[in-house]
Amino acid sequence: MPADWSIDAVLAFIAANRAWGTVVFALLAFGESLAFIGMLVPATGVLIAAGALVGAGVISFWELWIGGTVGAVLGDSISYWFGRRFGPEIQRYPPFRTRPHLLAAAERVFTRWGWAAVFFGRFIGPLRATIPLAAGMLAMRPAAFQMANIGSAVVWIPVLIVPGAAVTILVDEFRSGNETIAVLIGLLLGAVILGAVVAVRRYAPRILGNGRPDGGV
Repeated sequence: MPADWSIDAVLAFIAANRAWGTVVFALLAFGESLAFIGMLVPATGVLIAAGALVGAGVISFWELWIGGTVGAVLGDSISYWFGRRFGPEIQRYPPFRTRPHLLAAAERVFTRWGWAAVFFGRFIGPLRATIPLAAGMLAMRPAAFQMANIGSAVVWIPVLIVPGAAVTILVDEFRSGNETIAVLIGLLLGAVILGAVVAVRRYAPRILGNGRPDGGV
């Protein structure tokens, strides 16, 4: 296993040790999904960068997808269990004892959006590791939580790696003389990125802002 968990070091280790790829991706996604240490684990950066390795054929999409999905599901499940088990007492432990706003934001978003907060919260950095905890604290039904948790994790990995993979394929096509295909890939990628930016700018303030509680558990 890599001693240095920086993005470059992890990718270099995976490229040189293919057999460990699934395990490393699982550990990274698991760590980033845990409520108490998620902010310290650079899983998202590694997974985005790993998309370039997938596009270049260095690593398999399936090992990244399976490892990342399993790790993300388990991490969120444990965070949810902590919330169910300890309830509001969680606020007495670090990092929430000194930064209560982290948990307060997750509670507010979950109260308003319910299962959708669990599903889409994985894609919002500041809320990724805290919404499952809030869902447990607010007694979301286990079956409903796991449906949103698993569905979100399955989609999360492809969303992260597609841009890097597409850029690598675009460059390869251009170097091979397939300019038309390269341009089409570039236009499609640009449209997706633009759509994502517009969606975030339009809806993120509504999601993160104070809203009218509507349950959803």
